[in-house]
Amino acid sequence: MLLLYKHVTMKNRCTVFLWFVCCLFVLLLPAGCDEDMSIPLTAPLAETFPVDGVIDFSLLWRVKQQTLIFMDMPGSEGGKTTVVFWAVANDDTDLYIAVAWTDRSHDHEYTFSGPVCFDGVQLLIDNNGDGTHDQGEDKKVLIAADIGAYYIDQHVAEGDETDVIGDGKAWLTYEEDSHTYQAEFLFPLVPDARGEDGHIYDDSRLNILIYDAVRLAQGTGNIAAISPSLDTTVSWQPVALRQEGPFEPPSLSDDLTGLIVFTSTHDDERGEIYVFDPAARSTSRVTNNELFEENVSLSHDRTRIAFHGAPERDDYAGYEIYSITVDGTELTRLTDNRLLDGHPGWSPDDTNIAYASFRDTGASIVVMTDEGDEIADLTPPGHDDNDPDWLADGRIVFKTDRFSDPPEIRIAVMDEDGGNVQQLTDVSGVVDHDPLGNLTGVLFERLMAPLSYTEDIAALFTPWNVIEVNLEDETERTLVADVWVNWLPVYDPGGRYVAYLKNAGYTEARLMTREGRDLGRLIPGITNITYLDWK
Repeated sequence: MLLLYKHVTMKNRCTVFLWFVCCLFVLLLPAGCDEDMSIPLTAPLAETFPVDGVIDFSLLWRVKQQTLIFMDMPGSEGGKTTVVFWAVANDDTDLYIAVAWTDRSHDHEYTFSGPVCFDGVQLLIDNNGDGTHDQGEDKKVLIAADIGAYYIDQHVAEGDETDVIGDGKAWLTYEEDSHTYQAEFLFPLVPDARGEDGHIYDDSRLNILIYDAVRLAQGTGNIAAISPSLDTTVSWQPVALRQEGPFEPPSLSDDLTGLIVFTSTHDDERGEIYVFDPAARSTSRVTNNELFEENVSLSHDRTRIAFHGAPERDDYAGYEIYSITVDGTELTRLTDNRLLDGHPGWSPDDTNIAYASFRDTGASIVVMTDEGDEIADLTPPGHDDNDPDWLADGRIVFKTDRFSDPPEIRIAVMDEDGGNVQQLTDVSGVVDHDPLGNLTGVLFERLMAPLSYTEDIAALFTPWNVIEVNLEDETERTLVADVWVNWLPVYDPGGRYVAYLKNAGYTEARLMTREGRDLGRLIPGITNITYLDWK
């Protein structure tokens, strides 16, 4: 995708909004109930609780209730109270925490620059139960954002507290009729590879903070907590793990083949190119330069990478197509026209490259040789074609406005000379992006509302599903459908698996079967991924 708004990682926009937590002091009214319903789990938490911001407390034990009085920050409304319900569950792998609370207003203002005025909830965990919330222990944040939610995985540390490797997922919803928030968290019991979390034990202690109408720019808002002290955790609630499981969740297969190329801001905020060997489970860095790099495509012989790059992220006219070998040598600039060029894709024999070039009011699909000599512009004047990729039979699959009115976009295929255009998708009220296919099917992501992701912030909080369309009869299957942005699906070389990116407050690469069964995180140790390809 040429424009980058959908790929912008939002974690750094929110890391400062808890600066005033350290002065917290909250008056608490007596707790309500502490009921153990002793309901055993029959499946892993990830399957029992889908994490969509809708809580079924009947499935939970130790449901607690407490009435809190908010501490008022300067310029904030005084005397506010809230009733909070929460419950904790675990299996042998994950911890699940559900929180519901009352709030007469739904504050969820969010822009492309970050949060403006919001409500939210924060989890603080004294992992080792030693009485203090120490460096490297858990901190999870979830805020109301536009029509959805935004999750931040944090830890106690100096400076930026956002984890380099994100873990877990969370979502919240607001019910207008009952004036109630529902929030769900699901995250591992063990630290990430960087040790930016703590182990969660039976004697770990939990505090829950509720935020109301927080405005970062003005430093205003209301805060309440189930335990008033942050200096000591002795009054925090025990996590009290239960013996559940062991379960055997699905895992990555040992028969993965080929090579994955991806871009990430893991080491450089401008983005660098990496390759991942799925058989050896090893990652190597390809580039280390001054370019902002994205939209990578791996040649079918797995020796070269095409990508678009620019000196600066926002220098759109400076984006040109480059190629580089997988060992990081022979960097070659293939286009030089001060136009926005991007989204390259290799032909089946690796002799040509199709890419999108903004030459008119929209994008045109252009074919050139692998040395940069232009062959043809395949897009008629007045149309907007983008996201090209070659099918194994020599045709080009792409997204287009030829069959719909923007922002709605459809998927189509055409011959390599631009003829014989065939529409593949025709679902109204949605926007289809990033098609990639093999001999039998085409994968793509579908924004489940007629929104422009470059202009409407709601597109970042609307579900993006992963869809597969059959090339023979044009029937569709939904492979991934949840509350998050799921995008850039690609087949593995054998056509048995699908990799894709999921943005749940951080962006990770995940693997699933062709039937849509999730197998877990594909690339370990890196979650700020911006693009990928697999051949």
